[in-house]
Amino acid sequence: MHILVEICVDTYESAVAAIQGGADRLELCSALSEGGLTPTVGLLRQIKQYLSEQNDPTKIIPVYCMIRCRRGSDFCYSEQEMNVMLWDLEMLKQYGADGFVFGALEPSSGRVHREHCEQIVAAAGKLPMTFHRAIDCTDERLLEENLNLVAQLGFSTVLTSGLKPTAEQGMETIANMKAMTMNIAKVTGKSLQLMPGSGISAGNALQVLQLTGCDAIHGSASIVKPSDDTTRALPMGATNVDALPLKVCSSAKVQELRRLIDNIEA
Repeated sequence: MHILVEICVDTYESAVAAIQGGADRLELCSALSEGGLTPTVGLLRQIKQYLSEQNDPTKIIPVYCMIRCRRGSDFCYSEQEMNVMLWDLEMLKQYGADGFVFGALEPSSGRVHREHCEQIVAAAGKLPMTFHRAIDCTDERLLEENLNLVAQLGFSTVLTSGLKPTAEQGMETIANMKAMTMNIAKVTGKSLQLMPGSGISAGNALQVLQLTGCDAIHGSASIVKPSDDTTRALPMGATNVDALPLKVCSSAKVQELRRLIDNIEA
């Protein structure tokens, strides 16, 4: 059984590091410090150009693009915000996105928003879709109902931390969700790949995979990038997030994760 390693990145530097480290797939975002927002077309095009220059037709690295127009864990969007995301999706699709990552919820109900998800899935066409960690903000009592809806809508993957801040903390729930997806596939024929993410590292990835029964894992494999001490750090916004150390993907960390997982598969 091949275990998929997806690495989330928000810069060209991180994308190259993830690819060189052995990632099977990229989740491309902007602003991972905000939980990951829609990336720019320019960033996608530059990464796709890098991939095209590798001259290795056997190594295909899909790039899934996040579709999320703003921060906030409500995942409840206005008609205008949906229009923004649909425009973004069309542009990213035009310039080579291999799939998309999206999630939307109904206000105060604990349910997945059918209509908003239908709009995004329809716009994506035949490209695969991941339902992101919006699932972790839903009502636990409605998990199977929500997963069934996600499958019926046409999503192929669900990224989750098991309704907890990290996947390690949510392992028991993820294992229950895995059982739910297997039952959904048996009853409806709609399969969902469950992908644990949040706080994944080489130190806990094997435990998470073994205890949940999942065949995919998601992480950033990041390190703090050494700063240029000669550059004066000024706040660029009210939260002063730009004064925080910049984090980038580490090729060595991806390689370590890849080696551990390859040993399971051997």
